[in-house]
Amino acid sequence: MEIQEITYRIERVKGGDKEAFGGLVDAYKDMVYTLCLRMLTSVADAEEAAQEVFVKAFRFLGSFQGKSRFSTWLYRIAYNHCISVIRKKVKVIDLVDEVPEGKVEEGEVDGLENITAQERSRYLKMALESLAETDAVVVTLFYYEELSLEEISTVTGLSSSNIRIKLHRSRKKMYQVIRENLKSEVSSIL
Repeated sequence: MEIQEITYRIERVKGGDKEAFGGLVDAYKDMVYTLCLRMLTSVADAEEAAQEVFVKAFRFLGSFQGKSRFSTWLYRIAYNHCISVIRKKVKVIDLVDEVPEGKVEEGEVDGLENITAQERSRYLKMALESLAETDAVVVTLFYYEELSLEEISTVTGLSSSNIRIKLHRSRKKMYQVIRENLKSEVSSIL
């Protein structure tokens, strides 16, 4: 959805046209659901959270001033809501995940070229699921949603330098997970 269309719909909703909000929901439902699923990991929890995020967004749309993109504002609501859900479940979020340094074998990198796109997707999903919730969200926002560091900072409340560190550590951990899974699959074949 183009910026003009988003602005038009927001103004219509602010003016009392509740049905105009449906277009915003349609445009952003996948984005919000994906973020909720990355943070909460349960399909049922993610669906419920996504619905609640849109209820909150509708309720507080009058406070949206247009200083950031609507998607950034909506991500912030979704992120904060998911953090609240996690806290209610008394789940501790591991904010820093140390990964041991290791050498990259040249053959391992070449091996990734030989697997199918579907296999790559499966390995990436497995590696992404191995990350702490906050780290998975940062990776999702940066690589899948292509938000800038500043936009991710607005959504998460983390500094840009902290986001860079999380991205670096997350890539290293994801590499380790993919590497270990590839080794175990090769061993099972031989």
